Amino acid sequence: MPTAKKLPSGSWRVLAYAGKDAQGKRKYESFTAPTKREAERLAAQWQLTLEERSTQAPTVEEQLKNYIDSCSGVLSPRTVAEYRKLAARYYETIASVRLNRLTSDQVQRLVSTLALDHSPKTVRNVYGLLTAALRAWNPERRLNIKLPKKQKTEIEIPTADQVDLLTSSADAVLRPAIVLASTMGLRRSEICALTWSCVRKEGLRISQALVKDEHHEFVTKAPKSTAGFRTLPIPLPALPYLTKPQDAAPGDRIVPLTPDALTRRFERLCASLGLSLRFHALRHYYASVLLSLGVPDKYAMARMGHATPNMIKNVYQHLMADKDKEITDTIDAYYATRNATQKNENADIQPS
Repeated sequence: MPTAKKLPSGSWRVLAYAGKDAQGKRKYESFTAPTKREAERLAAQWQLTLEERSTQAPTVEEQLKNYIDSCSGVLSPRTVAEYRKLAARYYETIASVRLNRLTSDQVQRLVSTLALDHSPKTVRNVYGLLTAALRAWNPERRLNIKLPKKQKTEIEIPTADQVDLLTSSADAVLRPAIVLASTMGLRRSEICALTWSCVRKEGLRISQALVKDEHHEFVTKAPKSTAGFRTLPIPLPALPYLTKPQDAAPGDRIVPLTPDALTRRFERLCASLGLSLRFHALRHYYASVLLSLGVPDKYAMARMGHATPNMIKNVYQHLMADKDKEITDTIDAYYATRNATQKNENADIQPS
C-alpha cells in the first residue's frame, strides 16, 4: 500500500502504481485529499477496483466479438462481415489470452507469423481490428508493434480499343454494366444496386451499393463515405442504357445481376477475348480519361465518389509512366534514324 506524502499546500497525495505504458515506462495514478487517511483510502479503493477489473478482463476472442457486436449498428454489412471473418480466422494463438495479460511481444509474434504468408494489407487489417477492440476496452492501452511495410498497388488500365471490344462483345445484360463503369466510373456494387428510380432529370443518383452481409446474403447499403453520394450527368454513350423501358417498374434493377455474378460474366467475356482484366479496371480507365482531358483532381474525385485522391494519384502515376516510355521510344527512334543517316552519308564518301 503506497504511503501519502504531505504537499506544500497542506493536502496529502498518494501515487499508486498503474502499470507500464507502450514504451515500458512506469505509470502512476495520483490521489489528493485534505487528510492522509482520505488520500490513502482513495488510492486503496482504486487499486481494489483495478485488481477486480483485471480478474474480469475479457479474452481477446471475447473482446473481438464484443467490439464487432457493439459497432454492427453503425458499420456497413460488408465491413461487419469482414470483421467477423478476420476474428474467426487470424487470432487463434492469442484468442484465450485475457486483455490485461496481453503483451506487445505476443502481438508482435502474431504479426510476424502472419507476415510470412499474407500480404501487408491483410496483416495491417488484422492488427487494426485488434487494436480497435483493445482501445474499446481500455482507451489508454497501447501496443508497440512493428508492422510490415505497405506495398505499392499496381493498377491496370485497359486501352480504349479493349474497352470498345468488351462493350461490343458483351451480351445485353453485361453491356450496360461495362458502359456505366467505363463512361461514368461506377463501382461494381453501385451498378448492381441501381434501380430505374435512380435515373432522374438532373442525372443518375448514386446513393446505395449491393454488398454481402455477415450471412453471405446480398443487401443494399449506403455508400461508405459521404463522397459516395453523388448525382452524375449521364454521358451520351450511357444514355441508351439508362432510358427506362415502358414495362419496367421504378424499383426494378437496371443491371439484374449480383456483384459476384457480374464478375463471373465479365471474366468469361475477357477469357473469350484473350484479355486479362478485372471489372474494377474499367473505373481506372474512366479515371484515366478524366485526367487525359485535364479534369482537376477535385472534380474527378467527386465524379468517382472518392473521399481521398489516392486512386487518382495511382492512375496519374501510371499514365506518366506510359508517357515517359513513349517519350523514351521517341528519343530512341530519333537517334536510331540519325545514326542510320550518318552511316549512309559515310558510305557515300569515297576515299581519294
